[in-house]
Amino acid sequence: MPLHVAIADDHSAVRIGMKYLIREWMPESTIHLAADLPALLRLLSSETMDIIVLDINIPGGNNFQMIPTIRNLQANVRILMLSAYDEGLYALRYIDSGADGYVQKDSEEDEIREALNAVLAGRKYLSEKLKEHMLQNRLNKGGQLHNNPLSRLTNRELEISRLLIEGKGVGEIAKILFIHTSTVGTYKNKIFEKLDVRNVKELMDAFSIMHGFVK
Repeated sequence: MPLHVAIADDHSAVRIGMKYLIREWMPESTIHLAADLPALLRLLSSETMDIIVLDINIPGGNNFQMIPTIRNLQANVRILMLSAYDEGLYALRYIDSGADGYVQKDSEEDEIREALNAVLAGRKYLSEKLKEHMLQNRLNKGGQLHNNPLSRLTNRELEISRLLIEGKGVGEIAKILFIHTSTVGTYKNKIFEKLDVRNVKELMDAFSIMHGFVK
């Protein structure tokens, strides 16, 4: 029986590349494409999917809540996150939110196939590099898993940080996340305090430096 796979990414080159890779991996699969989260949700309302390959930074999504939203429509679908974002900071957070695996966009084709096979088989997928990093942290840090300052941010703080770096204002962020502007302001202050920054420019610099902690 052919698999039904949804590829949700706003970049057509990524969708085409993943479609080609999945055709090679599973020739009999039926592949559906979505350029934003609303399009994906409409698809899930009418078609049953086996696997979703989901970009983190997809229009209409870009937050951890999109995983439970998808599961409300199809509880048993396998979700593989495909992202340019640092796996050391984001992978476990998305797994905790309900995703089945996380793979970076610059991964080799073999690794992406391995990730697809793992989630299809009902296993969680993390890269060997990340698993080795986690192990070394436990061995060298007395059980401390996270040694990057960005790891001190909550999921909501991390979401708001990304939106601030993208140039979104407090009011716009409030509309995107469906929260009050005062709440966004409170989170913004907490972010600046935790990362010891004074403005968005310093926040951008901090992210640029701290995102490189997994090599």
